[in-house]
Amino acid sequence: MEVIYFIKALLKKKWWIIISTVAAVALAFVFTIGKARLYESNAQMSTGFTIKDQITLRDENVNIYESDVKFENVVQTINSPLVVGLLSYRLLIHDLTSGKPFVKLTENDLKTPEYKQFNKEEALRICQQKLDSLQMLTSYHPAERKILEYMKLCKFDYESIRKTLNVGRLPRTDYIDISYRSPNPEQSAFAVNTLYEEFIRYYRSLRSERTVENVSTFEELVNKKKQELDAKVEALRMFKSSAGVVNIEATSSSELSLISQLEKSLLDEKANANSISSSIQALNAQISGITQGKPAYNYNSEILALRKQLTDLNDEYIRTGSNNEALQDKIKAVRKQLQSYPSTTTTTVNGVPVSREELLTKKAGLEADLEASNQNRSILEQKIRALKGSIGSYANKEAMVSTLTQELQLAQDEYNKLKEKLNSAIDNRTAPMDNFKQTLRGQPAFKPESSKRAIIMGMAGIAVFMLSSMIILFKEFFDSSIKSPSIFEKNVDLKLISTINHADLKKYSILEVLQQKAEDYDAVRKRMNSFRELLRKLRFEIESSGKSIFLFTSTNSQQGKTTLVQAVAYSLSLSNKRVLVIDTNFCNNDLTLQLEAKPTLETFSVAPEEFSYEKVKPLITTYSVSNVEVIGCKGGDYTPTEILPENHLLNYLQELKKHYDFILLEGAPLNDYTDSRELEHYVEGVIAVFNSKASLKQNDRDSIQFLQSLDGKLLGAVLNNINEDYIDL
Repeated sequence: MEVIYFIKALLKKKWWIIISTVAAVALAFVFTIGKARLYESNAQMSTGFTIKDQITLRDENVNIYESDVKFENVVQTINSPLVVGLLSYRLLIHDLTSGKPFVKLTENDLKTPEYKQFNKEEALRICQQKLDSLQMLTSYHPAERKILEYMKLCKFDYESIRKTLNVGRLPRTDYIDISYRSPNPEQSAFAVNTLYEEFIRYYRSLRSERTVENVSTFEELVNKKKQELDAKVEALRMFKSSAGVVNIEATSSSELSLISQLEKSLLDEKANANSISSSIQALNAQISGITQGKPAYNYNSEILALRKQLTDLNDEYIRTGSNNEALQDKIKAVRKQLQSYPSTTTTTVNGVPVSREELLTKKAGLEADLEASNQNRSILEQKIRALKGSIGSYANKEAMVSTLTQELQLAQDEYNKLKEKLNSAIDNRTAPMDNFKQTLRGQPAFKPESSKRAIIMGMAGIAVFMLSSMIILFKEFFDSSIKSPSIFEKNVDLKLISTINHADLKKYSILEVLQQKAEDYDAVRKRMNSFRELLRKLRFEIESSGKSIFLFTSTNSQQGKTTLVQAVAYSLSLSNKRVLVIDTNFCNNDLTLQLEAKPTLETFSVAPEEFSYEKVKPLITTYSVSNVEVIGCKGGDYTPTEILPENHLLNYLQELKKHYDFILLEGAPLNDYTDSRELEHYVEGVIAVFNSKASLKQNDRDSIQFLQSLDGKLLGAVLNNINEDYIDL
């Protein structure tokens, strides 16, 4: 429904859309009819940002994002005021020195102050100087300002060139396209080729300056880092020299190995001492046995020889540093042989008798061996403690050496990175990084570019068509008024019994509109005929309702009740119905004033037994129009219950029905006054009037709820003053 409504709304305004579209097309034709024909030339250059043909000193990978940034930088550089300014100098120098200039000034141009104040020789000198030094003209200098003004006259200034110059990357390629349009084909070709040349000259000059600055900067940084690196190397060397170690790790490792060997020897000595102690205990048992009468043999000579050998071996072992495994094995063998004598010479084992003196001698030797073993243990423990102390000092030295080594490594890495950047900068200076090549030179065009007048006219027409349609749709969408029957039925929950279109009642009275004959209507009066036909439909609804007394009311003021009551009364009179109109709108008695009725309603008061139609006649105002009579009111800030006397006229409306076919009352607006709420008790039907130009508010909805509560009394609503374009919507 909404879509159909908007489509119909567009169709109603179709002439506005058509006229605006045609006007836009016509204006586009007028604006493009004097457009100059332009010749376009194109030049292309490869950049090497994505594909490198030259041999580089270092392997480099292509970064797509970085390439896009480089392309944008190049495009912005070409479009920069400096590079375009260099092109302006070349164009101006060409026109001032060539016999075939690109621009020919008109007679009006020759009369301008810019041309008269222009000095050709001075301009050539300044432009050539600026061109050689890659500088821009400044408007602060009087002579240069005159050159700028002359350039503007010839369309060689920055703004004029930028309007016809287009520089951009060809999509998904390594190329940049330069296009220029001008009225002269040779000027277009000259401009694109010259612009490339000036860009290359400026770009390489700029890169050369940056490379020299980079090399100088990196050389200073490399020298500084070299000094720091040398200082770190010297600090490490001095610490190792003062610590007395060349290789702390190797020294520490050898001493740890020696400690391990000494601890092994210490364990052997402890085992030997335990073995000697056991042998002494055995000898004590043998001596005790001999004391009890057991015989024994004398092996003193062999024991003495073994003891002497053991003593010599121990001395040799200690002298050689206690790390000779061969001597250690011999000592173990001698000790084992010596210790075997007590057990093998006991009478209890082999039955060989041994003397007590021999056992005592052997015991004394074993005690001497035990003392020697204890001394060896003490010496080994001292050496182990000394070595472990030296290992602790080595750990501190090693930590210091490790710290100095790490600092040295960091300094070395920083130095290497800066050295690499310095080499890159030097390579850049030796072999430039840019790989710009002009792959297509601009050539003069054979024919001018199309004016695209048809496209411009079509686009203008389409744009205005869409714009005007959107304006109409937006206006309809945001218009909250109940301007059509469909919108009324959607927003107002009341039965719509009729719609009344807008009519020009200032030029024609209501009675004239209703009495006009069809042959008298011209094109202007057709709306009057629609008004009459719609009013007839409302009259039919009233006549077919079976009711005679009606109250016309509204939710708000200025809804057209007064006019509608008059029109309904006249329309009923044309169908030979006798109508009495009573103005009960005390707050606004326009009905009384417009019909020039007697304001007698507030003064009438007759007892029921005395009431008769004859007593009402003096209150009535009659007209030349038959069948329509009016009773007016004085009006004021009061309600019917406040102003009407006890036995007022409204109490006798049922009696008046005997003399009139219809009685029409006009009530005050429901939103602001209670008059209509009081009057509905006296009538048989209520008709609510809504103006199509009005918008519904909350207080309107409260009044609508009151109308809905009237049940059978509410005949329906009338949508008044509707635009004919919205009657069918």
